[in-house]
Amino acid sequence: MAKVKKAPAAKGDDEQMVMDYLRKTNRPYSATDVSNNLHGAITKAVAQKVLNALAVKTEVRQKVYGKQSVYVINQEQFESPSQEELNDMDSKIEELKKEVDKYKEKNRQLTSELTALNNSLTNEQCEERLKVLTEQNKKYEERLIELQSGAKQFSVDDAKRIDEKFEKNRKFWKQRKKMFDEIVSTILDAIDMKKKVFEDEELCIERDPIDINEDPLKDL
Repeated sequence: MAKVKKAPAAKGDDEQMVMDYLRKTNRPYSATDVSNNLHGAITKAVAQKVLNALAVKTEVRQKVYGKQSVYVINQEQFESPSQEELNDMDSKIEELKKEVDKYKEKNRQLTSELTALNNSLTNEQCEERLKVLTEQNKKYEERLIELQSGAKQFSVDDAKRIDEKFEKNRKFWKQRKKMFDEIVSTILDAIDMKKKVFEDEELCIERDPIDINEDPLKDL
């Protein structure tokens, strides 16, 4: 089936079509742009003639750049807004800015939630983690039952080993404390300074309040 060609538009219709388009977009265009943007409703040659005619009637403004001309609707055709209308526009702009900020914040929250979801465990990982925690919890429950039953938790040998280890560490503690006191005493003899001043201001240390000769576990 042969393609039906569009009937050429009348001259008055061409001008009206171009004027409507330029008024709607309110942007500068060349004849080629107008023809292309109107999807071939008028040819480039017709668009050029129409634009030139409209320029002569000052309905559009023409600007020549080298061999090409661009045309824009005469801005005098548009009424200047009143102060009240300008104030209303400013108010709407402020409202739109607030709305944009609101959507930006919403987008930030959603992005944060998406990041958290992407970093979270998968279902399979959650199931595996739950299995491990369930097993640990079972062991803790068994240990709790054992402790609550009052069963003996360690033998006489265990207690003996603990006492021996405690006495050994206590012996080291006494030896090192004595050694430190001797070193400090030697230094003080050489610099002629009070012990408390030396320890507080020079060494910045705090003395162990526990008596080295006293059993720290006597009240237990």
